[in-house]
Amino acid sequence: MAEVVLFHITEDIINKLGALTAQEVTLWWGLKDQLRKLNDTVTRIKAVIQDAEVKAQNKKQNHQIEDWLKKLRQAVYDAEDLLEDFSTQVLRKQLMSGNGVSREVRVFFSRSNQFVYGLRMGHRVEALRERLSDIEADSKRFNFEVRDEERASLTTVREQTTSSEPEVIVGREGDKAVIKSFLLDSNYDENVSVISIVGIGGLGKTTLAQHVFNDEQVNSHFAVKHWVCVSGGLDARKILKGLVGRDDDQLESLKNELEKKFEKKKYLLVLDDVWDGEDGSDGEKWDSLKELFPRDAVGSKIVVTTRSHVIAKFTSTVSPHVLEGLSIEKSWELFRRKAFPQRQDSDHVDEKIRKEIVERCCGVPLVIKAIARLMSLKDRAQWLSFIVNELPYSIRDDNIMQTLKLSYNTLPSYMKHCFANCSLFPKGRSINVKSVIRLWIAQGLVSSSNSGGRCLEIAGLRCFENFLWRSFFHEVKRDDLGNIESCKMHDFMHDLATHVAGFENSKVELRGKKINDLTQHILFDMELYLSQQIPIPLPCEQRLRTLILQGDIWDIGAWESICRDFRRLRVLALSDLGIKEVSPLIEKLKHLKYLDLSNNEMEVLPNSVTNLVNLQVLKLNDCWNLKELPRGINKLINLRHLDVGRTFDHDLCDSLEYMPRGIGKLTSLQTLSCFVVAKNWSPKSKMVGYGGMRFPSRLSDLSNLVRIRLVGCTRLEHIPPLDGIPSFEELFISSMGNLEYIDSEGVGGKKVSNFFPSLKKLFISDCRRLKGWWKKSRGEMKDDSDESTVEEELIMLSFPRLSSLTISHCPNLTSMPLFPTLNEHLWLWRTSPMPLQQTMKMKPPVYSSFIRPLSNLKELDIWSIDDMESLPEVGLQNLSSLQKLIILECPRLKSLPLHGQEMPSLQTLVISGCRELKSVSESKSQGMIPYLPFLQELRIGEELSRGWGKESEEVWPNIKHIPNIVIDDY
Repeated sequence: MAEVVLFHITEDIINKLGALTAQEVTLWWGLKDQLRKLNDTVTRIKAVIQDAEVKAQNKKQNHQIEDWLKKLRQAVYDAEDLLEDFSTQVLRKQLMSGNGVSREVRVFFSRSNQFVYGLRMGHRVEALRERLSDIEADSKRFNFEVRDEERASLTTVREQTTSSEPEVIVGREGDKAVIKSFLLDSNYDENVSVISIVGIGGLGKTTLAQHVFNDEQVNSHFAVKHWVCVSGGLDARKILKGLVGRDDDQLESLKNELEKKFEKKKYLLVLDDVWDGEDGSDGEKWDSLKELFPRDAVGSKIVVTTRSHVIAKFTSTVSPHVLEGLSIEKSWELFRRKAFPQRQDSDHVDEKIRKEIVERCCGVPLVIKAIARLMSLKDRAQWLSFIVNELPYSIRDDNIMQTLKLSYNTLPSYMKHCFANCSLFPKGRSINVKSVIRLWIAQGLVSSSNSGGRCLEIAGLRCFENFLWRSFFHEVKRDDLGNIESCKMHDFMHDLATHVAGFENSKVELRGKKINDLTQHILFDMELYLSQQIPIPLPCEQRLRTLILQGDIWDIGAWESICRDFRRLRVLALSDLGIKEVSPLIEKLKHLKYLDLSNNEMEVLPNSVTNLVNLQVLKLNDCWNLKELPRGINKLINLRHLDVGRTFDHDLCDSLEYMPRGIGKLTSLQTLSCFVVAKNWSPKSKMVGYGGMRFPSRLSDLSNLVRIRLVGCTRLEHIPPLDGIPSFEELFISSMGNLEYIDSEGVGGKKVSNFFPSLKKLFISDCRRLKGWWKKSRGEMKDDSDESTVEEELIMLSFPRLSSLTISHCPNLTSMPLFPTLNEHLWLWRTSPMPLQQTMKMKPPVYSSFIRPLSNLKELDIWSIDDMESLPEVGLQNLSSLQKLIILECPRLKSLPLHGQEMPSLQTLVISGCRELKSVSESKSQGMIPYLPFLQELRIGEELSRGWGKESEEVWPNIKHIPNIVIDDY
């Protein structure tokens, strides 16, 4: 891992040196030549780091090269710190302007002090260059070769991670039936019965339990359901806290709270990922824990998942369910799904190679998915070589991690570092993806040198999507717009991340744990009195970049220790510690880029916070007492994300009284979760629930805003133009009862090139008076079946990059920009069908190249549209990429002419509640339903299914190949 870090950091150092040498101030300080020499030295060292990584694996030279790499690592980190010191001073100089700068800063940048500072920096740069030159000279004895880094291909990855499809469970139908039968059977002697699911890691114990837990019959059978991710031993206090959702150390109190919560109701409890204890007392602990669970509801059930057969035996009241590997056939089916998105591509794989692959994966789904993704990136000619030379013959608990590492090894260096960084998060915990990406950026893991020219947050998201595509993460949750909100790491993946991170990361869960002096990132995950239990000074304090505290009681004295001893921090996370006051000393942490003070009790922040000119993320969520932000916040010119307000209540910021005037100058700002607005910036009017009729114009100053969320602004009648903001990607509008038009200026005069150039996701919900996008247009769009084209001006003003659109409960919305480029999801619920119909009938102007409308759309959901009678046949023919089509409760729908040949990708078809619809075929010759070759799931209502039985010669030949056919009545 050390070499991965070094390659990545040296890339950034070279970029920073190039930027600094271009600064005029370096010439004033006489540093330009020294910085160029340092750049040359670092460039030569970077060229051999890749070979050093390879040679470090040679046992004969391993220790010598490791010593060399250790020296290099220390020097490289020092170089990075030195350059950030220098960049910070340059930035502060640029921020000076008259009386707006403190006397101390003006004195520092006086002519005499500039000379002294330049002299001191010159000595530091020269000393560092000599140190690196010595390290470079020492490398000659190893005969390192110059190597270019091999970068993984990300093209396939992006294509496979845009869908929000739930994970398909393969080969576990029988296992699910066994567990489900146990849960639904009330004929057991005990009021509370227990079954354990046991098997080696990676078999899918948790996935199976989740599949049963979310089953519709199981949902209706139990009055109360709870899931506890144990990821440890049988700690009664921890498990009950997870069930009750309250932090209390008294078991009796927790037991009483649990009884109140269950209220003598039949319950289902899942204890996921229970481990063997180290003291051999698991049986006694289980007996004690069992007594704490309510036992007065007949038919209550507990499911335990574990790798330990010992745990499984004494927890179960019935025979444990031993989970085995998948069969050869099911293993190949799972492999095929992951390696070949288009089913027909797998037909070219030799039968012998198929068998060899799945046999070596031993039926372990986690391994199958990881290897399938890895091999999909390889040429077919490379497959046999990979199988013979790299893939183990058998998969056991003790070598699964090494098999998974094969996929990790193909990552670019910065992605390896990002993955290793995830080892900081405790096993089994849900990981907030947005926060993780921002941490990567703050720590310099995702930077301009590896972003490919993209926004850093987008580059970080692509990195995460790569991990998700490779099955490094699972249990993904998404928001209303389809954005990934959170996920978890499988235990083996967490073990792999910890292994490759080495001493760079340290997660301290036990008091007295030894911390390496070269550790860069630390998370303290235990309840502690900070001033007593954190071993300050830490052996790594001079090198520490990340400090995350998850303690219990904050001691005011901890501020002095942190600000004095941890001067190189980039990340400081102090959420939920009861902090009532932030020390002015925080300005000493001049490298700080990420500051999390969420869920604390302070009323104000010191103005010294605004001296943290490198700060990118400031998190102040759930700070209930916070009244104001620092007035000099405009100095935080690198701030990208400002999170204030409540986390779970539409980001309301009840106590915040005003927004500082300078906030419009934060031109790097992408996220502002809550905005306080009123006349003359007076208190108590919020962007969420805003009661004014006019939209605050100062938001348009924030030219880097990526997303805007407007909720419950009940008097707002229209929104000023947002179409020209170049970075604007997501718009969420909900519960705007008085909104009639999005844009009051009208369509006339709009520039095509500036019309929402980056908007990707649009969500409009519960705006019942909304009539159209523009208040002043040249005419309303008409749903005329004889009309061959839509108005050219509306065609030209269609959303150019929109990929996902949701419109619900907007029955009067008949006019809006069209959306031919959608490539993910279109969901329409209780709204007008006119925008969809117009989009499907779009034709290009004669002078323009134009893709077929909606030809890249993956999923189309239409719910409860009462006045929709048909969809254009030509539009349906264009849906060549559609994978899922759902139409529910459209009582007037009479015509749905599907073309089997034109919909080769369709996998799921659901139609119900459409009482006028008698056929879904474009011609009688195709029968009542066309042959859809790759359809995996067909669900139809009773009104459409009459005569669709096996005896029907008209229908059965076209549907008999479909694995899942359900006839129901929605």
